[in-house]
Amino acid sequence: MIKKVPTVQEIISLLEELAPLTLAETWDNVGLQVGRFDRDVSGLLLALDFSKAVLDEARQKQANLIVTHHPLIFKPLRNLRFDRPGGAIWEELITGGFILYAMHTNLDRAADGLNQHLAEVIQLTQIEPVEAGAEDYLKLVVFVPNDYVDAVFTALTKAGAGWIGNYSHCTFQTAGVGTFLPQAGTNPFVGATGEVNSVAEVRLETIIPARKQEPIIKAMLAAHPYEEVAYDLYPVVQKAGRAGLGRVGLLTAPKRFPELLAELKTVFGGETLRFGGYSRDYVQKIAVIGGSGGKYLAQAKRKGAEVLITSDLGYHDFLYAEQIGLTIVEVGHHRIEAEGLKRVKTYLEQSPLLTPEFKTRIFLSENKLKPYTLF
Repeated sequence: MIKKVPTVQEIISLLEELAPLTLAETWDNVGLQVGRFDRDVSGLLLALDFSKAVLDEARQKQANLIVTHHPLIFKPLRNLRFDRPGGAIWEELITGGFILYAMHTNLDRAADGLNQHLAEVIQLTQIEPVEAGAEDYLKLVVFVPNDYVDAVFTALTKAGAGWIGNYSHCTFQTAGVGTFLPQAGTNPFVGATGEVNSVAEVRLETIIPARKQEPIIKAMLAAHPYEEVAYDLYPVVQKAGRAGLGRVGLLTAPKRFPELLAELKTVFGGETLRFGGYSRDYVQKIAVIGGSGGKYLAQAKRKGAEVLITSDLGYHDFLYAEQIGLTIVEVGHHRIEAEGLKRVKTYLEQSPLLTPEFKTRIFLSENKLKPYTLF
């Protein structure tokens, strides 16, 4: 367990286990934006956007770490002038010792991030990403003496190997015979130096996320009894895994479309919904993409979705959706993405590494989400 008061680095390590930075879009700017890794965290405030009201709230709650969905810094800064419009909040942020961290498209695409949360809230089953797998994977093959297969298998799967979709502990094992000749100066686990030895072994193979290669190999080597471990890594061409933008899945039974709209309105706090595209009476296969999902209409349709729930749809999106036979429902950008903050809060509160005392210091911002008003 992390000590009573965690550091910024310790909190960020947990956040990046949920939403690895490698999942972010190339144009995005996620991660630590302001501050330092070695500072203790007095409290954590989760907010959709950074603003003066959010900064005031963080101060009032004595939370020096602010985690936002939308990054404050998207493009390189030419300068940081406190005496120009917008500069005062920067001065207050920096001189106040606050830390600012952003998790944006990496949270959107994470296996258990924003879109997975949305799919679960809508109560979809047989869930998969709309976007083809976003992570790179490797095939790991290691040769293990029979008596140590279980130990190496446990070490690998505990470290994160063997996930295929919603299935964990996926491996394949083939029995065989390994040969080796220990040279002078070696200390073989079995066999004699200077002699050709043979031993009954198992070829144990599994799939691993490329980003977890180092800790998985380290765990495997620690569990393996050999002085020199024979293992191979192969690139996996096909995309796989649960990470990726959006989710598509099935309702447990077909549902009248007006009933679905009423349920969505409740899920999203009474938010006004726009819908259009192809007209249908009943729906069952639904896609959801948090944020601006207009460019994924065709991809959602190819996945078999009858309805796509997303944000920031334009006039021509509704016309195109009608042409391709897709019904689309628009939820406010602020409302649909704010759901992701709930997932982050729950994730941290369930971590066995954080103390119960610190978990009471994790807050969802109470400031209004919508940055505009309708007249």
